[in-house]
Amino acid sequence: MRFDRILAIAKKNLRSLKHDKRTIGFLVLMPLLMITIFGYTFGGNIRNVDVYIVNLDRAPTNVSVSAAIVANLETRDTLHIVKIYGPGDAGVDPLAISRDEVKDTHIWATIVFNETFSEDVATATSGSDGRPAMIQLIVDGTNPNIVQAISNDILTSVRALVGTQASVTPISISTDLVYGKDARFIDFFAPGVMGLAAMMVTFMLSIISFVHERSASTLDRLLSTPVTEGEVVAGYAIAFGLVGLIQSTVIILAAVLLFQIQIVGNPLTALLIIFVFGMGMQGLGFLLSSIAKNEFQAIQFLPIILFPSILLSGVFWPIEAVPTLLRPISNFIPLTYAVDGMRSVMIRGWGIGDIWFQFGVLIIFACVMLVLSTYGLKRRK
Repeated sequence: MRFDRILAIAKKNLRSLKHDKRTIGFLVLMPLLMITIFGYTFGGNIRNVDVYIVNLDRAPTNVSVSAAIVANLETRDTLHIVKIYGPGDAGVDPLAISRDEVKDTHIWATIVFNETFSEDVATATSGSDGRPAMIQLIVDGTNPNIVQAISNDILTSVRALVGTQASVTPISISTDLVYGKDARFIDFFAPGVMGLAAMMVTFMLSIISFVHERSASTLDRLLSTPVTEGEVVAGYAIAFGLVGLIQSTVIILAAVLLFQIQIVGNPLTALLIIFVFGMGMQGLGFLLSSIAKNEFQAIQFLPIILFPSILLSGVFWPIEAVPTLLRPISNFIPLTYAVDGMRSVMIRGWGIGDIWFQFGVLIIFACVMLVLSTYGLKRRK
């Protein structure tokens, strides 16, 4: 083994990279992108969680404990108080309205203070009654992290008011889960894993398969037959969509048998979401591979697509924990809608009519990607 020959081969490889500006940019910018997204996402706290407040406390404002707690909550950034109902809101049922808003997922939670809240706090503090005053929290329980963040914020505001050294606890929280009454963290986690698995398999397989087809010249031979570019793309989409579907079925069966996850809705609806999502990701992989100049450039698209999708789509932690600067990117990531749709089906028990927006976005995404990948294949030909 001669060192001069080893050095010559190393120089040859570096020389080939020198003339590929896209690869140089990838090598420099990709690590920067990764550490930026990881740092901001892992370091972020849950912020701006939409909530309603129903304050029925009839104590005067200057002595109202509930008003003081609400004022403290307004100074914090965990909760975004969308609306506050008071005892003077005649002609409406604020509890029914707020519960419906939570049920329709327009807000995450409603914080309720009853009519005698301040009086109950005074009674509990004096020690004449051992029962604490109760704050009712009506919350969407599909995301345990969100529930915990809201509860912690309320407790922090309460402690700021009554102090942490009180001999008795004058205020307590009663949690009423609208969805996910028996849900565990794994129930929240499973739909995200399904969507992530389908994405990785279909996207990676489509890129690798297309690279192999090009290097082996089988794609050129296939296109020399009466088969059209659209038929090639559609065939790939169906094949890889089925692969993602089978993999998701395996995940569901394993999760049910091994971990007893709950599936409130129809699992076939969740699998339909996976299939449409997989077709779209296959089209995206095919499109990116067709516009790459060489195989190495095609493979570079994997981390560019996968890392933002994994970190910003709500798979592992809520989108509310994503920094405000990066949060709008989540709206352009298809995995966000796939995961949200599957969680709504599996945990909330919703049907296809309830997730029409998420499902519609995925259908549009699949159609656009398949059309663009067909055009890219024609252009390359």
